[in-house]
Amino acid sequence: MTAALANWASAFTDEQAFQREQEQLGRYWTLLGVAHDLRMDGDWIRAKLGGRSVFVQRFGDRLRGFENRCAHRFFPLRNQDKGNGPVVCGFHHWRYDQEGVAVGVPMCPELFGVAPRALNARLTPVEVATCGALVFGRFQADGAGGTLEDFLGDSFPIINTITTTAGRPHVHGHPVAANWKLCVQITLDDYHIVAVHHKPHYHADADLQYPRFGMHSAHFTGHADTLESMAQACRAGTYRPDHYRIFNIFPNLAVSLFRASFRNQPHWYFNVQQFVPVAPGRCEHRGWFHRVEFLPFEGNALARFAQPWVEIVRARAVRFYQDRTAREDHETCERLQQAARRIEGWPILGSQETRIGWFEEAYAKALI
Repeated sequence: MTAALANWASAFTDEQAFQREQEQLGRYWTLLGVAHDLRMDGDWIRAKLGGRSVFVQRFGDRLRGFENRCAHRFFPLRNQDKGNGPVVCGFHHWRYDQEGVAVGVPMCPELFGVAPRALNARLTPVEVATCGALVFGRFQADGAGGTLEDFLGDSFPIINTITTTAGRPHVHGHPVAANWKLCVQITLDDYHIVAVHHKPHYHADADLQYPRFGMHSAHFTGHADTLESMAQACRAGTYRPDHYRIFNIFPNLAVSLFRASFRNQPHWYFNVQQFVPVAPGRCEHRGWFHRVEFLPFEGNALARFAQPWVEIVRARAVRFYQDRTAREDHETCERLQQAARRIEGWPILGSQETRIGWFEEAYAKALI
C-alpha cells in the first residue's frame, strides 16, 4: 500500500486534511445542479465546489459560473439555493455582468476615484459544462486541461442519453452525519445488500461486470452489453435498456438506470445521487430522478391523456423505494462515521468491493 493510500481515511475526522482534500478536488469536474433549474434567462443555482460556495447563472444562451463572493468585501452574492435576477451584491449593490466584471458601483468616481470598469474588480470564474440534464463545474487550475467529455469518457454519451428529459426531475435528499466518502463507497459496494437491504441472496460474481474508465467505474448487471457497446448505442440513438446500470463518476456522483415495474409493465428511470462534503463527519445527499423514454409511447389516446397522472403515482412509489434504500445506506454510513477515529490500516476488500479500491486510488492521485 502506498503512502497516499495509507491516508485514505484521514479526512473523516481531521479538519485540516478535509480542507486540503476539498481544495484539490475543486479542480475536477463536479456536479453543480440540473439544467431544468437554469431554463430561463437570469435563472441561477447555488452549489458547493471544492469546499467553496459557487453559483451558475444563465445569461441568454450561455451558462456562466462564479465563486459566490463579491470582489469588494467578499459578501455572498447568492443566499438561497436557486432564483432569478441580476448579479447584484446585497451589501453595497455592486453589479456584475456575464463576464463577472463589476460594471455598476454606486458612487464609484467619488469613492474610488475611477469609473467602475477601471477598478478591474472581477468574480472568480468557474468553468461550466453540461451533459444531458446535468451541469458540471470546476475551478480551472494552472495546466489543467480536458473537457467534460474527455473527463467522462465513454460515460458521456450514456449519461447524456439517460438523463435528457423535458420534464422537471423529482428532487430528493437529506443531510447525512457521515463523511462523503463513506456514502460514495457504499454505492460502490455490492456485498452489503443482504445485511443492509435485507435482500434474500447475494449477487454472484459471474452476473456482474465492473468497467473501469479513467477515474471512474460502473456496475453492470448481466452481460447483454459492455461499456463500449452501450456508449456506441447511445451515440447512435439506438440504446434500449435491459438491466440495471450505475456509473460512479469521481469524485462524488452516482448515476443509475433502473427498472420499476407497475402492473407488469417496465418503466425505466434514472437516479442521480451526489454526496456534497460539508465537514469531516457530515455531507449532504442530493438526488434527482425521472422516467426515461427510450421509445415513443404506444398507448391509445386515453392512455396518453392519463400518462401524466399515472406517472405521479409511479413517481411516488419510486421515491418511496429510493428513500428507503438511501436511508438504510446512510444509517450504515453514520455508524461507520462513529467509529472513524478507530480506523487503522487498509480495509480487507472482497471481489464485490473492488470498485472501492479503484475509487481510493483515484482519490490518492487527485490529492498529489
